[in-house]
Amino acid sequence: MAYEDPQIVQEWLDSLGEMDVKVKKMFGCYCLYCDGQAVGWIYDSVMSLREVGLDYLPDDIKRPGKDDKIQELVIPLDYVREDWLPRAVQDTADFRKEQ
Repeated sequence: MAYEDPQIVQEWLDSLGEMDVKVKKMFGCYCLYCDGQAVGWIYDSVMSLREVGLDYLPDDIKRPGKDDKIQELVIPLDYVREDWLPRAVQDTADFRKEQ
């Protein structure tokens, strides 16, 4: 499996501004970390963010069902510059720190 184009990965990272984020190549994807917490993946031009119950995301971002094995939100590259994205990444990291 080929890793995502580094320019697309950088575009996602740039959209997160000065946040404490980094990526690590893993399983053919890039694992996304925020404040040392694994919060999602970047692959196939999307960001897959762990489902933690955020209630302010656009309605067209599909949420997994309770019984779905993979509990992640798939965010298309079209949302890379949305104002809510950095908040969603940070809130996911904060939630995971509390667990």
